[in-house]
Amino acid sequence: MSFVAFIGDKETPNGKVLSELLKDVTSFKWIMGNAVEDFGGAEAVKEVDVIVTVLFAGGKMPVLTDLWPLCPKLRWVHSLAAGVETVVPQMLSLPGGPEIPLTNAKGAYSRSLAEYALTAMLHFNKQVPRLQQNKKRRIFEKFTMSELHGKTVGFVGFGDIAQTTVPFCRAFGMRVIALRQSKTSSGNDLADKVYYTGAGAPAEGDQKLDLFREADYVICSLPGGASTMQFCGQAEFEAMKDTGVFISIGRGTCVDEAALVDAMKAGKIAGAAMDVFQTEPLPDASPLWALEGLLLSPHNADLTDAYIKCSWDVFLTKREDFVAPGFSGFDVQVDKVKGY
Repeated sequence: MSFVAFIGDKETPNGKVLSELLKDVTSFKWIMGNAVEDFGGAEAVKEVDVIVTVLFAGGKMPVLTDLWPLCPKLRWVHSLAAGVETVVPQMLSLPGGPEIPLTNAKGAYSRSLAEYALTAMLHFNKQVPRLQQNKKRRIFEKFTMSELHGKTVGFVGFGDIAQTTVPFCRAFGMRVIALRQSKTSSGNDLADKVYYTGAGAPAEGDQKLDLFREADYVICSLPGGASTMQFCGQAEFEAMKDTGVFISIGRGTCVDEAALVDAMKAGKIAGAAMDVFQTEPLPDASPLWALEGLLLSPHNADLTDAYIKCSWDVFLTKREDFVAPGFSGFDVQVDKVKGY
């Protein structure tokens, strides 16, 4: 029987929810702790073949390093969170770490993030801030409202989040374009047009700015990593339409926040919505707090009532694959070189 070690704090609110889910488990053995001593020593964990990091329950990543030499049968590491920026460097530094497969909660939160992306587009499209100000000032002003119908939405990164968002956009009659790094990736048929950047760019050059020029709404759902660091910066914002809106729902490190502030203050884009930031919690001194035309949320676009259950279900599905006869590897896992 598989034996799973969960790195997390059982006393946190999320840890308690996870503990309740674990009480019903009969298909594998498990143990949970947030310090190596919580696991009972080398003898207690020598049969562990899976380690699961639970960052949303305060999981302390140094514990992974502490457990590593105590788990000689380890064959898989899974993150119950989607982001693995802290897990990947640690695994790469551990003996055999580069070879041990790492998976994450990819797909668990795509639906809620898709809803947020649509909310952000409608927020600006229907001029909600203007409506709110008019109500506050008791001004009964009729003005022309736009439709999303016929507008172009550009996805920077076309993974699970973006592909889950596409049907929402199609329901409103929007045109869909996407920016990708790989021409072999699935899902291209969901877009009206696909642009390529980096190694995937055509011989005539990188097409990155073409998407920013063409889109009315740019949605960045890129994961964190060295290759995506400040992927959206001054050149990208300057390429956008002055009526364009930028939406960030991937990782805060993918956006040059200073360049975004400058672009919005200069009127180079019409608005932005941000759920993720370079530093979280967002510092009091950040100019984003006072930025006009910014819809700001505290990295909670995916924090739904079913947040933990959605992540848990992804793990259970992957565990079924892991214990299946003839298992030869996960169809989808983290590329530790790319960092996501």
